[in-house]
Amino acid sequence: MLKHALLGLLAQEARHGYDLKQDFEALLGGTWPVNIGQVYSTLSRLERDGLVENDVVAQDLLPDRKVYAITLAGEEALNTWIQQPARGMIRLKDEFTIKLLVTQLVAPEEALPLIWKQRQVYMRTLAQLTALRNDETMDKTTVLLVRGAILHVEADLDWLAECEEQFKEQEG
Repeated sequence: MLKHALLGLLAQEARHGYDLKQDFEALLGGTWPVNIGQVYSTLSRLERDGLVENDVVAQDLLPDRKVYAITLAGEEALNTWIQQPARGMIRLKDEFTIKLLVTQLVAPEEALPLIWKQRQVYMRTLAQLTALRNDETMDKTTVLLVRGAILHVEADLDWLAECEEQFKEQEG
């Protein structure tokens, strides 16, 4: 996903790695911090694959920097990706799901406390996302992304309530 997001940002204008990092994080409302090393390693792979190219720009008081631009092949790859629906929308392979299943196997008495702790994490996340959604300076498309994340967290909270009910019935 990072690969295609970087291509999309470069489709707007040429940029250097640090600008790409900042713009990527802003695009996602700060919900997905990315390591600058990850940005540069992704740019290296994109360059190797002929999807981006770079131009070294000299600076007076700072080291020269690479400014990346999307190539025609990169534009074609981006357009192909944009036109295809996302796959694998159902995420059964997340850490909490596996943790809950394993807890039920090895320490079933810990299942309810685990659910309660996870609910607290989700509630904090929901509060953060709600505050972010109310940021009037945020791009309207990013607000939609945050709203989608809120809906996911709310669904996760509903699922936790079902899990709690199920485990309480098993205890009783």
